[in-house]
Amino acid sequence: MNVVAGFKVVLDDTLIKVVNGQLDFNVPLKVSNYDKNAVEEAVELKEKYGGTAIGVTVGIDDRKSIKDMLAMGLDEVRVVKGNYFDALSTAEAIIEATKDVKTDLYIFAEQTTDGNTSSVPAMLASLLDLPLLSYVKSLRIDGRKVIAERSLGLNSETLEAELPAVISVTGEINKPRVPTVRQVLEASKKPIKYIEFSSQPKVKIVELNPYVVNRKRVIIEGNMKEAVDKLITYLKEDGVL
Repeated sequence: MNVVAGFKVVLDDTLIKVVNGQLDFNVPLKVSNYDKNAVEEAVELKEKYGGTAIGVTVGIDDRKSIKDMLAMGLDEVRVVKGNYFDALSTAEAIIEATKDVKTDLYIFAEQTTDGNTSSVPAMLASLLDLPLLSYVKSLRIDGRKVIAERSLGLNSETLEAELPAVISVTGEINKPRVPTVRQVLEASKKPIKYIEFSSQPKVKIVELNPYVVNRKRVIIEGNMKEAVDKLITYLKEDGVL
């Protein structure tokens, strides 16, 4: 079985701050949190059924992040470099990067921690005319079929599709492994292939502004009953109640 796992190198969103009314993007890079579940699932499928697990990343080229994914068990990583890709051009780039691979299963996370569009798997499936199984929390392979349990909030449903197929996984599906020192050292010997691809994105980011909450800093004094009454009055004046 040949599995392709998509992952994205992003800014560490937990460290982004607002400085003088502007977002400060001078922060370290990391692999998008959810994408580690996609990589882990690809490696587990390879270990169980044989074949290869290839990682694909589009956009930022960060050698440390790529090596971290290789250390998790990917056989190789293919990198499509570029300044900006929207969801559609990202899907097109992934197709270009893996066109020589007879892929049985494309695996992605349910979303990335920057764009959060959750749309790349669907666009890839549409472009390749493949079935899509989204928000998968568990799966198994039966011959040439993938059988997946799909999360629907408080409920779930079981779906199946013929391979090849595209799936997106939730964080419930596995617990990403922590590579050993030996695996980290061996990752340096695994291939990283760079792909040339250019595409005009259909969507462009014109401007990014921080969402700032201006707190009123109202201090309510008095006993509990008086304080509650005053709070309700303030909330009604603001149209909250």
